[in-house]
Formats: sequence, C-alpha cells, structure tokens
Amino acid sequence: MKYAEYEEALFEAYIGTPEKFDWYRKAFDVFAQKERGMRWYWNSWAFLGGFWYFLYRKQMKMAMIVLFVFLVMAVVVPLNILLILFLFLSFAIGGFGSYFIYTNYLERKSEIAMIVPEREKRIRIMAREFGGVNRWAVPMALFSLVSLLLIVAGLMRVAAAAG
Repeated sequence: MKYAEYEEALFEAYIGTPEKFDWYRKAFDVFAQKERGMRWYWNSWAFLGGFWYFLYRKQMKMAMIVLFVFLVMAVVVPLNILLILFLFLSFAIGGFGSYFIYTNYLERKSEIAMIVPEREKRIRIMAREFGGVNRWAVPMALFSLVSLLLIVAGLMRVAAAAG
C-alpha cells in the first residue's frame, strides 16, 4: 500500500462517515497548511451541538471539558450574563471544534504508528477504536432535550398553580 493510499484510508477510518469525508478533508488541509496553533474553521454542527457534537465524534475528553464548563457557568454566572457567555462559547466551539477533531486525529495516528508496525492493522485499529461516530449521541441528545423541555414545562405549571 502506497503512503498516500494509507493516509487516505486512515483518514477515512477516523472520520467514518463517507458523506463528511470531503468537508473534513478540506478542514484538515487548512489546519495542515498553517503554522502551529489553533485555527478557525466554521462547523455549524459543533456550534449547535457543543457537548453533543464532541460526544458524537467520539471526542470524550473535549465533550467532558465542554460539559464541565457549561455546568460551572450555569451554577456560578447570573442568568443574564449566562446567555451571552453561552452564545460566545458556542461560537468558539463552532469555530474551533473541527480543529480539536484534527488534533485528536494526529494524536491517535501517532499513537497507533508507535505501537503497530503494519499499515493495514493501523487502519483497522483506527476505525474500530477511535474512528467513526457514536451512534447513541443523537438519540440521547434528542431524549435529553425533550426531557429538559418537559421538566421546564412541569416547573412552570407548578409555579403558575402556586402563584
């Protein structure tokens, strides 16, 4: 297997969703051409999904960081400022989310390369262990959203009855 074919197969194994190959390929090319440091590349799904986007893309570390930051903000920051901060952080996730996917790809690629000498095995490991998407993330996001809406509606109903 030629090196270019190997790189392409490893990339596709990591992304795991053929309809997204071209989009991520363009984003990864932008990140690879720039000098070191974080780079902006807009991702609407990361903007809208935040925590759920990273969970869907199997980026557990980033998902937990985003969730932790949002939960701490919800507890510490007053509501009027919270909405502005939430929007600001959502824009930041939308702009830098793909960059975190890229850096994770590079980390996983080098980890596998250090451990496994055969290219074909590296591709299989990338697809099985690190690549693709978490199929449970979308249904769980919808379930959480519906649950939150029902809880808020219930609380509003109780508040209206008490008041």
